[in-house]
Formats: sequence, structure tokens, C-alpha cells
Amino acid sequence: MSFGKRLLPVFTALLMITGCAAVKPYGEEAQGLPSTTASSIRARGVVEMKKDSFSAKGRAVILAQAPGSFRIEVFGPFGQVATLVASDGERLLVNSEGKTSVFLWGDSRIPYTFNAREAVSFLTGGLMEHETDALPGARSIMDDKGRLSEYTREIEGRPGLKVTLGEYRSIQGAAVPFRISFEDGRQGLTIKYTEAEINYPFENGFFKVEAPSEQGAKEVD
Repeated sequence: MSFGKRLLPVFTALLMITGCAAVKPYGEEAQGLPSTTASSIRARGVVEMKKDSFSAKGRAVILAQAPGSFRIEVFGPFGQVATLVASDGERLLVNSEGKTSVFLWGDSRIPYTFNAREAVSFLTGGLMEHETDALPGARSIMDDKGRLSEYTREIEGRPGLKVTLGEYRSIQGAAVPFRISFEDGRQGLTIKYTEAEINYPFENGFFKVEAPSEQGAKEVD
């Protein structure tokens, strides 16, 4: 998952200042087949970014709702939202270093190699094998319990996408990956959940991508 060169400085400064909270086990380790699927998730965790020899970690809130809405907030040292990446399924907003960019999904200028539906599926653990195989250049690998463990997709003219999922926990009957790693050949991003709740009833319009002046923290207590 590439955050682009413009996001590297803010992660370098803020994540190193914020530090890394210890990742503690949450929920029971997922053993058999899940009895339900997560359509939304509300989670807290740790974000780790790597590029060449650089590595930084920081606290984050991850919110997502199928089919393509999500919100990832990375916090600064005083609890403020330092970096925000949000999608309402049609538009993508990236706010970093005081600058806000809004893209329509499908725009070649988007600095990421995943699409909205893929992102939500990875964050909730809901991506099924038949869905990945339907995407051009995509290949999925399932573990012995039928859960997605690795996903790759070739992208013409750009580095390919590779996502690995693991440390599945049983949350309200669903198997949720507590470790999600994105790579695109240039840099990587790993999300480790410390706690999670699935099928959270987000209010209508919660994920709406608004004008930059109207953006504010939407952390859910």
C-alpha cells in the first residue's frame, strides 16, 4: 500500500514521536470456519510504515464498511489526527501535511495500488476467493481454514499489489485478520489491530468525503 513520497515526511516525524503501543491479543484465535462475515469494522491498532531502511510506528483508528467506505486516522503526539485517508466508495480523500487531495476512484493519479472494495475487504477479512479471481491480474491464496492469507494483483504500468493477512481472531463469530500488510514494490504498510468490533452501525453519511474545510476528526469512542 503506497502512501507516496508526499506522505513520508509526516509519518517519519509524527509516528516516531507518537511511539508504538504494545499489540495485545484480542478475542479468541480463529480456529474453524467463521459463522458470520464482517460487513463493517471499528478498530484501533498500530500502523507501521517501511521504506528502504526507514521504519516508523504509530497509533491509529481504522473504520470500514462494505462495499467501499473506509477511514484510517493516524494520530499525532497530542491526540490530533495527523494523517487521514478516507473513502466513501466513489471518492478518495488524503489529508497530510496540511494539504488535502480528493480523487475519484479510478483516477491514475491516486497514489495507491488498491481499489476501494479491495481495501474494505482486507480490513474486514471479508474478501472471498471468487471475488479476487474476478479481478484482472488477481490471484488469491487461502489457508487451510478457507481464509485469505495472500492476495496479489498485477497492475499495468505500476508496481503490483501484494497483501498478506494473518493472526486471525474470532470476533463475534467472524474471522478477522489482526495483521494486514500491503506492499507495492516501493514501500510497505502494516496494520496491527489491538481491538476490533465488527458490524458496527455507522450512521448514514459517516464516510462521506466532504470539502476540506469541513473535515474533522471522526474517531468513534
